[in-house]
Amino acid sequence: MKINQQSARIAVSHQPTADSHLAHRNIPITIIGGGIHGVSIAIRLLRDMPTAVKQLAIVDRHPQPLVQWQRKTEHQGMRFLRSPAVHHITPDALGIVEYAERHDRTDELAPPYSQPSTRLFWDFCNDALAELEGHRVYYQFDVAKLRWDKGAGRFPFRLISTNNEGFRSRCVLLAIGTDDCTYVPPEFVQWQCRYPDKILHASQFTVNSEDKRESKGKIVIVGGGLTAGTLAGSLSEHGHNVVLIARQQLKTEQFDFPPVWLGPKALAEFASETDFRRRYETIQQNRGEGSITPDIMERLLDTPNIDIYPETCICDIVEAAAQRLRVETTRGVIADVSRVILATGYRFDLRRYGFLRELITQHQVPLVCGFPRLDDDLQLHPIKNLFGSGTIAQLQIGPASGNIAGANLAYERLREKFISHL
Repeated sequence: MKINQQSARIAVSHQPTADSHLAHRNIPITIIGGGIHGVSIAIRLLRDMPTAVKQLAIVDRHPQPLVQWQRKTEHQGMRFLRSPAVHHITPDALGIVEYAERHDRTDELAPPYSQPSTRLFWDFCNDALAELEGHRVYYQFDVAKLRWDKGAGRFPFRLISTNNEGFRSRCVLLAIGTDDCTYVPPEFVQWQCRYPDKILHASQFTVNSEDKRESKGKIVIVGGGLTAGTLAGSLSEHGHNVVLIARQQLKTEQFDFPPVWLGPKALAEFASETDFRRRYETIQQNRGEGSITPDIMERLLDTPNIDIYPETCICDIVEAAAQRLRVETTRGVIADVSRVILATGYRFDLRRYGFLRELITQHQVPLVCGFPRLDDDLQLHPIKNLFGSGTIAQLQIGPASGNIAGANLAYERLREKFISHL
């Protein structure tokens, strides 16, 4: 089967519940974030405790769950996920494999670890989201402020939306991603300010939109990770000449962290480290500056209209004739550049989330390099019953925290606490 390059769009049939349906209510458990972690933890909780259905709310700024993640893969032209098939949004380890078998789509599970195609993954997600649809626990609610009134009784959290609607909750899970933490290297800030329509972070860029431009110059991609490699391959297939620039030699790895970090031995050793700064350094060492999967690397090396400049830095970017850019590098000059795409990733910092800024300051939440020092139960000290999952939980869960597999690791820690609040 030939895989459609455009990911299947999430097609959950229900309409999101309006903000006003939450107004003035008391919700025992609120999950902020309708992405992979928020949805995955909600599904696990509802399967463990079906009676939780009237006591749980997932709130997100988007009208439907998983929208942001779906857009990201579509905009990059991603064909297959990096995670193996056993890691997905439900607790059934073989769920997506069995789904592929039932629908005669096993050719959409790529070797060597049955990585699902983005199309297969989203279709499987649609089935899982139907489970949430029946329970009606998802609300489009853009949180503007989160407040904790320590002496306010059984529902001390107050969530206020951008529409000035509010409700209270007994406990809150921050299942927020890194979307608000895009990283632009300092040297690029001045150039991006000078040429804002030509120098874009990868999160602002869509592969298909570039085809609508009248003429095609070279596209320079800055970065050495999977996003950079995926964008380069996708743009080359659309007929663009691409230059991929990386500060270091490109690394080829099947996964973005060693799989040992999903096992009990590595996690126990990580938990035994009492210095949270050392934990942070361990995470940086194991996730590094990014890597590219073997299949994408082979694609890059075999494509004639992709030039790779490893161990290269950009010295200057200036506008040349015909509104094109001239990119000066330590390896030479690249002329006739129409776009510079910064596939430079994200740098998580809890202070960059506006709805949390007041809370963090007021209660002096301790941070290590932007990450909160969660306790063993993933609770943000000193605020009781405020928990974290995903990237926010790295100092407890380790290098796998932000990945799909990290949702399961987080739920194992959260389960008993959540059930106690129902």
